Amino acid sequence: MADDERGQSRPLGNVGDSSVRDYALTAFLVLESLILFVAAPLSAIGVQAPLFIGGLLVVPLILAIVIISSSTGARLLAIVATALAVGGAMIRIDHPSLVTVWLGHMAVIAALLAISIVIGRAVFAPGRVTHHRIEGAIILYLNIALGFTSVYRLISELDPAAFTSIAAHQTEAAAASSMLYFSFTTLTSTGFGEILPVNPFARSMANLESVVGQLYLAILLARLVTMHVESRRY
Repeated sequence: MADDERGQSRPLGNVGDSSVRDYALTAFLVLESLILFVAAPLSAIGVQAPLFIGGLLVVPLILAIVIISSSTGARLLAIVATALAVGGAMIRIDHPSLVTVWLGHMAVIAALLAISIVIGRAVFAPGRVTHHRIEGAIILYLNIALGFTSVYRLISELDPAAFTSIAAHQTEAAAASSMLYFSFTTLTSTGFGEILPVNPFARSMANLESVVGQLYLAILLARLVTMHVESRRY
């Protein structure tokens, strides 16, 4: 967040067109929430249309937010994500294999990193606390769960027995929904226990996600309180 000529703080910094980015972030949060909590469960029971439509809408939003930012790293990651997604999809048409599935998961991880870099710089930048910062912080939290979901999917592709209570012949949508559920229960330290990691790497990633989930909330709260106190001094 930066100060304009009148000394007032502008939401989410002065990188690119802040008003466009703010509206894009709001739309992204709404759309991501609908995908995670409505479209994904529907897809797991065979209703694919909402997830497909949501995917078509969220990709341009990610690209728009990253493009109008000044982060070279985020732009490079967006290019990598696009290349992996397009390349994996083209190869999968003629030669579907485990490699094409891995490319898809890596594309998701790269895209999440790209959007998270841009949003993270805005959320933790100096300045007063606005609802746009709160929205950005929520997106980052959801992105952590999504990123680890893709990591768990990669592990389960390599070792189908990496997690308990995951059927070996589930559809891709059902498997993704199960891993998303496990990721959120791990991130929030809820731990219902229906799905358990038994692979050493799966356990390690689950431990890491649990730690990241707790530290993120503590760091976020401390940062927002500090920014609020500092903004009231001026």
